[in-house]
Amino acid sequence: VAVPVPKGLIVAPVEDAGMDAKTRLNQFCQRFCLRPVTKKDIVYSSTKFGHNQYQSIVRLNCMDGQEYAGELTTNPKDAEKSAAQQAYAAVVASTPEFKQPAKKKKSPGEGKAKGTFPEGENPALTDKVRLNALCMQITKRPLQKGETLYESRALGLGKAPTGYQTTVRLPCLPNDWSEKMFAGQVCTTKQAAEQSAAGIALAAMLVDPVLTELAAKKAPAGGEGNGEGKKSKGKGWKGWWGPAQTGPDLAREAVSQVAVRATVVEWKGNFGWVKTDQPIDHAAAAKREGKVYLHKQDLKNGKESLEEGAVVMVTIYSDSTGLGAEEAA
Repeated sequence: VAVPVPKGLIVAPVEDAGMDAKTRLNQFCQRFCLRPVTKKDIVYSSTKFGHNQYQSIVRLNCMDGQEYAGELTTNPKDAEKSAAQQAYAAVVASTPEFKQPAKKKKSPGEGKAKGTFPEGENPALTDKVRLNALCMQITKRPLQKGETLYESRALGLGKAPTGYQTTVRLPCLPNDWSEKMFAGQVCTTKQAAEQSAAGIALAAMLVDPVLTELAAKKAPAGGEGNGEGKKSKGKGWKGWWGPAQTGPDLAREAVSQVAVRATVVEWKGNFGWVKTDQPIDHAAAAKREGKVYLHKQDLKNGKESLEEGAVVMVTIYSDSTGLGAEEAA
């Protein structure tokens, strides 16, 4: 979706390659808004996954409330920088009037307009970034840990590899696509190998009519997701694709009527993940490494949270994102 640019406004990219990603995004937003930005204009919210994985979402209130999710990182600061980098890349690419402003003239006759911003792909929009963005367009929510799985192997003999090859799986995708594996070309670095695998997966998805239709489809109205980290309901968000229903509010289909024993493996704010003692006979059971979603509104006796390692009795349901659990009475 193109960023709506006020008529006659010339917005220039921030070209300092050594600049911090958050600073670059701030400066671009200032040029866009024609005023200094405040903390309320650009809001970051981070969610912790496991022991040392973080994902941040940045909301640009100064640009119609658009939201962008960063990649998983090992600390909250880098997570915010990743979200800022993806937001900057997206707004630069989607701003239709993208011209460099003329230099300020010190005296009559001095100064030249730099012309238009050169056409071509923004270097920040890597194949991994594009692949993540397409997956989020299809699912209409931020991706969870384990929903884009890269596996790299070193090639060659000895301690010094001669190359790397990476495969990527996308359990977040619907139907058979969640089981497909895409192998990239052999590259000299692991990073390049991951980009190669992402590019091959992206190319295959872009020519599939079902996936492209899902990506273009508007999210259903009526959700409460707000992308505010621990305040959110965990499985949905209101981003640049419009309002979307969230995890506990999605339509459900019962998988088991009999309560089963499960252990809490993770809890973060309003929701967590459990693993059942016995395997679940359902097509979605392989998603998220066997973890099952549990929201606090599905807890009994007024409980607001569960401790990691706690044992609970739950019934299992499925929705459009995978398996969920309700605590049994």
